[in-house]
Amino acid sequence: MSNPDFDIVAALYEAWNTRDIAAWVDSFTPDATWTNLPTGEIHAGHDGMADNYRHWDGPFRDGTCEKLTFAGGDGLVVTEFVAVGTHTGPLPTPDGDDIRPTGRTLSVPFCDIHRVENGRIASTRRYWDQLTVLTQLGLQ
Repeated sequence: MSNPDFDIVAALYEAWNTRDIAAWVDSFTPDATWTNLPTGEIHAGHDGMADNYRHWDGPFRDGTCEKLTFAGGDGLVVTEFVAVGTHTGPLPTPDGDDIRPTGRTLSVPFCDIHRVENGRIASTRRYWDQLTVLTQLGLQ
């Protein structure tokens, strides 16, 4: 059986994989929040969603979300996936510095928890292991 909330969230990852920033931003409510738990970064509203998108698109132009799985119900969607991409652009850090491109390819598991309201994503909490990212980039 299809779950409309799963379809809404799946469209978000499809927008990422096809580099459709307009569709990505439109997936969220105007006052949505996105929290990156490992770094403490919080992005808010459509401008914040666009900034978060660019935060990852710039460093990983070929990045894709693969092996997606969805679970949940009652407006809550948990998505596990593997992010794969080559580090070819500066990667911003929470303190305002950039990690210079390493040319290395990442394959990192992520977990997102989305709250869906009225056909759009109202909040996302993203979990991933920073040490895995830094190690695969050759920085640890």
